[in-house]
Amino acid sequence: MNTKLMLKEVEKDTSEKQLTEMADAHCHLDLLDPNAIKESVLFGVRSMITNGVDLKSNYKSLELADNRNVYPMLGIDPQHSDISEAELEFNMQVIRQSHSRIVGIGEIGLDYGAVKEKVSVEKQKWVFEHMLDLAKQLKLPVSIHSRDALEDVMHILEKKDIEFVHMHFFEGNVQQAKELERKGYMISVPPVQSGKRSKVIKEIAIDNIMAESDAPAVGATPKDVYKSIGMISEIKKLEFKKTADLLTANTKRFFRIHTKGAFMRF
Repeated sequence: MNTKLMLKEVEKDTSEKQLTEMADAHCHLDLLDPNAIKESVLFGVRSMITNGVDLKSNYKSLELADNRNVYPMLGIDPQHSDISEAELEFNMQVIRQSHSRIVGIGEIGLDYGAVKEKVSVEKQKWVFEHMLDLAKQLKLPVSIHSRDALEDVMHILEKKDIEFVHMHFFEGNVQQAKELERKGYMISVPPVQSGKRSKVIKEIAIDNIMAESDAPAVGATPKDVYKSIGMISEIKKLEFKKTADLLTANTKRFFRIHTKGAFMRF
């Protein structure tokens, strides 16, 4: 069955358990209506990794998480890094107290785009390095935001000797992707096509790839992860279901989700 027909089949049945199980490696469910989360589960996105970016969204992520379909990560992203030492310590304490409930620390990282005009590079790095130290202390994976900052991000990850790394919305080239692959890092593919991204998908092993919606910033809801999966399936020349199965297994393995996603009860 070709990819387009498979996508139609995936969309068709939202009333029962999907034959094609999907996973969303990066989204922000605190910004979505609960009905959108329910619809995504019924659509077949049965594992969603929701990321906090500041104290408010971290608390909301914990509130939404059931660790059956919704799995939380807590962090401070570059945009929200202009905080005091006391505020940083309070956020870190929340993460420490919640470490048994979360699947990682994120999203965290560096942004040398528009964010640099609001939050200095020094402040971003200060928060980023503290988050990485905490992740290493708690033995948790990290989900990394990098915009126009990949060389610095990779340097800091190497300096800190961080082992379990997910590069969300990967922006790099094939050479950089290959370096991440050698380290055993994961990259995730958003529902946005580009020639640069297609080359990366083609050249690195599917074992190092996950799919993400980045909803609602990019995809409207986690359902849009099927677009990412469809793109990967076409480039890798695999059937949609086979691709979804592999990417879901990658996501569960990386975030240490050991139980098969069950339907959320609302």
